[in-house]
Amino acid sequence: MPIPALKHHIVLVSAQALPTLLGASLPGKEPSHVHAVVTPAMREAARRLRNALEARGRQCILTQYSLEDSASQHALCAVLDGIREACGTETVGVNLTGGTKLMALAAAEWAFVNALPAFYIDTAGERVIHIGSAWRYALLPDVLTVRGLLAANGFAVEKADAESVPARRRDVLGRLLALACTKEGERALGRLNRLAGHAAKAEDLCARDDNTPTDAAWQELLSLCAEAGTAQSGNGHVAFPDEAARRWCNGGWFEEYVKMTLYRLKAERRIRDFASSVEVRREGVKNELDALFTARNRLFTIECKTAAMSGNMATQDKEPSDHLYKADSLHDHLGGAFAKAMLCSVRPLAAKDRERARGLDVRVVCGKELLALEKELITWSNEA
Repeated sequence: MPIPALKHHIVLVSAQALPTLLGASLPGKEPSHVHAVVTPAMREAARRLRNALEARGRQCILTQYSLEDSASQHALCAVLDGIREACGTETVGVNLTGGTKLMALAAAEWAFVNALPAFYIDTAGERVIHIGSAWRYALLPDVLTVRGLLAANGFAVEKADAESVPARRRDVLGRLLALACTKEGERALGRLNRLAGHAAKAEDLCARDDNTPTDAAWQELLSLCAEAGTAQSGNGHVAFPDEAARRWCNGGWFEEYVKMTLYRLKAERRIRDFASSVEVRREGVKNELDALFTARNRLFTIECKTAAMSGNMATQDKEPSDHLYKADSLHDHLGGAFAKAMLCSVRPLAAKDRERARGLDVRVVCGKELLALEKELITWSNEA
């Protein structure tokens, strides 16, 4: 790593907390104190920065210093002199990534005059650059978690699931997806979704099935649900043991399949972190997300879609658009400029919806493509 371990980091607060967060999270180089120079326009950004540093779970003191005139070299140097004096004899360096261009130039000159380390976090190039008479470069390590990246963009995580899928359901999920990728399986799942919807209105979570139970795909689906412990059938009825099992049969199984895939990728260190069934809040507004993961200090969002298999043909044309717009509208706010979004749909999307997804820069994986979801996610996270 081209920068030394420093007790104190001086940072210039900007709208993006990510460069400061990365600079303070380099393994073995984490400062114990961050000194943030804040202009009046960046006070809210400074609050987000504090939350992001606290979300890492490591002890780090953040002290703020007001800079009223960001275009004044003299005013900035006076603030920097005060910070250096407060640090005493302990090591200190300057992160030049934030602030305005004039602030960064003035801070770089101040660091040079005072013979202090200065560095730049190149998030696009995934590099740390030591700024000196000869610039030195090093790759950014993959360090940021889902919670850390969300906090950097002002989101508080209220709920998240990163637990492993119960062993009895892992093999079932793979076979269930393979069945769903057939026309017969699609019809059977639509039938199960309708019954699960009807059962929601019954106190015993039981629904009557008036169809002739001779369909092979239907019988296979019921067998898989029984093996997973989520549904039982007999005497013309389908019963669900509890509300969680009913929701699983009503489409939750697919979100669990995605979670299982992400859990495996994290265990294999192909991704840094993940979470599913996530609830976040910013400025009082709550958003629910199916799945998120991080790789290369970037956030990837996944929207899962099984609703079109409900059998309601009247809603099938508009549902893909709803999911696409949700995926597009949230991902850049959640994870910043480098965040990416994916829509995973059990049912193949029409050509017009795929074209719309390309226009929105939302990656689509649907139908039989989902059988290779793990490879798709690895490729996606490496090329973004």
